[in-house]
Amino acid sequence: MKKSTRIICLTVIGLLIQQAVFLFVEKVYMATDININIFKEDDSQDSKNEAKEFNLKDNVDEVKVSSNGRYAAYLINNKLKVLDSRENTAKTIDSDGEMVFYKWVTNSDRIIGVQKIKENGKYYFQPVAFDAKNAQKIDLADFDLKELKIQLSNNDDKIDNVVFSVGTHSLYIKVKKNNGKCDLYRANTMNQLEKVRSDKDIGDILVPTTGANAIMEMGSNVTILNSTGNLAVSKFSQPKVLGTDVNDNVYFGDEVNGKIDKIAYAVASDKYKEWKTISIKTPVEKSNISVDFSGKIYINNEGENNVLELTTNKTIKYEGKFVQSYSNGVISRVKNKLIKNPL
Repeated sequence: MKKSTRIICLTVIGLLIQQAVFLFVEKVYMATDININIFKEDDSQDSKNEAKEFNLKDNVDEVKVSSNGRYAAYLINNKLKVLDSRENTAKTIDSDGEMVFYKWVTNSDRIIGVQKIKENGKYYFQPVAFDAKNAQKIDLADFDLKELKIQLSNNDDKIDNVVFSVGTHSLYIKVKKNNGKCDLYRANTMNQLEKVRSDKDIGDILVPTTGANAIMEMGSNVTILNSTGNLAVSKFSQPKVLGTDVNDNVYFGDEVNGKIDKIAYAVASDKYKEWKTISIKTPVEKSNISVDFSGKIYINNEGENNVLELTTNKTIKYEGKFVQSYSNGVISRVKNKLIKNPL
């Protein structure tokens, strides 16, 4: 009896430590597939106080904007800079190595990044987190406070993507290797990075809002980690993953001759029992489809400089080049100026 009680106590303590290690990202890390309260920013308050246009402080190629449109992040000399459109300030976030990847956490002012470091003659990818408000870097560690890192098999290995669920706080890192194949890593229940796929042809990946298992494009099929077989997406012959939303819907496109002509979505926690389908009048490339966390679906028409939001059938006209969607519409860019175009 004493032995079993001790095991239970140690298990509970372990779980508490596990949650504390990733507290910086939201509230709880690696939660199970249940209904979860998701932290949401007050986008309406932000929209009242922020400029509709703001200028980048440096000449940059790629820029990524936070979900509420307040912050813009970009790399200068392998260092991450964050521009606050409300305060009109730019901050440089220090890192220990070369920043090779960064991505905004959905509905948050946090960034998940990966830096490339060298230790004892070996190169590693090290995931880190950043707080945009405080320009603070936060290292990720396991139970023994050892920093999470992935040793490169070749110096030409690259971070292809990092996906993170705001509901379960599940973290995946996709590494594209020199041979064109991919390895997929997941932060496990011990907050250690484990390789869950090795040397595979992996396309785009995502994690459902209330799920912990990644959904992956594998050839012409879609598979779910730790599940057998492929996910049957409506009647799609070649499904492509598009995104997720706050209501736990997962969105897929049906690719025909290189273009998407239909979109289907279903609730992940309901085991994809009921599919809803939206047809696209003029098929488009997957890169021109943006699924916002609110459930809005934007179709970008580069030739006409406008986007069509499918659920409301409203069109947004924009100036310059389309950058991405955000909670209230889309972001476009004219030279070094970012413009918020509300729906």
